[in-house]
Amino acid sequence: ASFCIPAREVGGDYFDFVPLGPRKLGVVIGDVSGKGIPAAFYMTMTKGFLQSQARILASPRDVLINLNELFYENAERGMFISMIYGVFDLSKRTLTFARAGHNPMIVMHSGGREVIELASKGIALGFESGPLFRKQIEEKRVPLKKGDFFFFYTDGLNEAKNRFQEEFGEARLKRAVEAGGHLSAPAMLEAVRKKITDFTQNAPQHDDMTAVLVKLVS
Repeated sequence: ASFCIPAREVGGDYFDFVPLGPRKLGVVIGDVSGKGIPAAFYMTMTKGFLQSQARILASPRDVLINLNELFYENAERGMFISMIYGVFDLSKRTLTFARAGHNPMIVMHSGGREVIELASKGIALGFESGPLFRKQIEEKRVPLKKGDFFFFYTDGLNEAKNRFQEEFGEARLKRAVEAGGHLSAPAMLEAVRKKITDFTQNAPQHDDMTAVLVKLVS
């Protein structure tokens, strides 16, 4: 399940589901620097790069290394994108992921009582041409079990502000995700979204808000 709520008419957040085979699914979420039409342009460009690389490279780390080189060659200096890309393999019962300077995933494993964060080393796409990016980025693999869920999000959620300029914050976000762990994926995301809108009320939205939830039902 997913939602994307842009702060303006067009946004710079990106998420996608990339079919990679009968029992394999790529999931990506990203956040481009800036807002509005320029951010949306670069995110659209990145979407094309990501989909092409994901279909020819099995490793999320390798996909992001190539993506960084392509973005650096085609974007203005000063533009960058944070991103997580993961591959769910239901045959091997694994999630393999790499992170380019993005928020960690919020995760609850089957039988767990509280959420944890999953993170890996890496800098954002577009900061430099490639050698440092390649050196920094790492790939991690975690086992999958029925009932596990994985919450991907952009910082528009935790940085959402109310009229007193107080941020929703990571602690509230984790509690909101944890509280909905028993729900279906769509219902869980709606519950999280409502917690944020109840907090912000009528305060202006300053950043795009995007989230993806993957829940293992078998």
